[in-house]
Amino acid sequence: MIPVSDGSSQQMECISEARQGRSSGALALGIRVNSSALLFLMMAFPMVLSVLYVKAFLFAVLLVLVAVGHLSGHSRLDFRIGLWTVGLALISFLFVIRGLLAVTPGAGNAALVYIFWPIVYTCWISGLAEKRLLLSLNRTAIASTLLIGLYGCLYLLTQLKVLPETRLVSALSLGWDAESFGAREGYTAMAIPGMNSLPFLLPYTMATLAVPSSWVGRGHCGRIVLWTAAALSWITVLAAARRALLLVMFLSPLLILLLRLFLPTAGKSEGRKWLAKLSIGLAAVMVATFVGLTLIYDFDIRLLWDRFVAGFDLSAQTLDLSAMERRAQFLALSRGWLNNPFWGAGHGASALGSIRSETMPWSYELYYLALLYQTGLVGFTAYAAGVVWVFRRGFKIIREGGHLGQLMIPMLAGCAGFVIAAGTNPYLERFDGLWFLFLPLAVINYRLSLFQE
Repeated sequence: MIPVSDGSSQQMECISEARQGRSSGALALGIRVNSSALLFLMMAFPMVLSVLYVKAFLFAVLLVLVAVGHLSGHSRLDFRIGLWTVGLALISFLFVIRGLLAVTPGAGNAALVYIFWPIVYTCWISGLAEKRLLLSLNRTAIASTLLIGLYGCLYLLTQLKVLPETRLVSALSLGWDAESFGAREGYTAMAIPGMNSLPFLLPYTMATLAVPSSWVGRGHCGRIVLWTAAALSWITVLAAARRALLLVMFLSPLLILLLRLFLPTAGKSEGRKWLAKLSIGLAAVMVATFVGLTLIYDFDIRLLWDRFVAGFDLSAQTLDLSAMERRAQFLALSRGWLNNPFWGAGHGASALGSIRSETMPWSYELYYLALLYQTGLVGFTAYAAGVVWVFRRGFKIIREGGHLGQLMIPMLAGCAGFVIAAGTNPYLERFDGLWFLFLPLAVINYRLSLFQE
């Protein structure tokens, strides 16, 4: 692709928007409303069975709308994205067949996660090739962050008996059975719906704050909403004490700083003060949270830090139960991979000596090592190449600047945060956990489709 200047990019956007203004308004409205509703449910309520069929229904409606859009020229998919999707689906098909021949327990599930749903997501983003649709997704992400943070703080305060329990707070879980709260020695721990989305949403919101953007909205209202969403999410993460989330939260300013290096010179200087404000705000909220929890509960930051560090200790001397489990997984998966380093054991295979879940024996917290064990160097390299391609395209869009460059920084910050957290969590083995990679792809597809007008 020929590099273009910021002005050329903006001009192409204006031409595209002018043509899209003549497209079917009802069709665009249907895609926008259904996409926002679906994304909100996947972000705020992942793994919640009570809305599973609602998500499936919204996906079905979207596929119909997108198909109509393709017939009318309203939906567009860049051939490079389509080529990557089909190529990775074919590779996945080979490893699923390998798993089926080996009678692995999770081959059928892998066929859905690695073949069917990526194709569905790709069809979906082909219908989002309009700036106004991307704007609605941006607002949905911020709204989801706000809801998760608000619910997390309310749930924390009710469990600590600071606020009385109400039906409203309990209803926000939508009956999710895994919701929990624990007052541990020196720190708190909790699990709520939406927690698994914070590795993307937290850096996304922080990056949106640190990069002045027309996507936020006019006046101070947009900034107030962003600061509120970020602050509530920070408190939720600190109270939840989940190591992966804490790591992503601490690394987010660095990720944002690195991504801003790709901006044009004017864009770099413009956002420095906001990045400084973001760092100061994060530090202030952390201090206020620690002080507040200390007054309410016997909270000890040293014990929280010890727990955080212990989670990364995979030595034989570790006393942390979670670290011991991950060590067992590490040894079993490593031994299994060495038996077939190039082609792996096939999708859906479980490792001898470590079963994480009786219902999903092929699923492991050490997701990347499990993927290496199941697909070998060949499959792992292919999947990694797809993610690298997304980041490379994203960097190019950031260099161009403009509205899309401003949006791509939060997208890649969130994607990077999710990639980091997925190293110790099987987030990507669910159909409603794949959106983190396809949101940046939606922006990339829109940018590439500007040259298809």
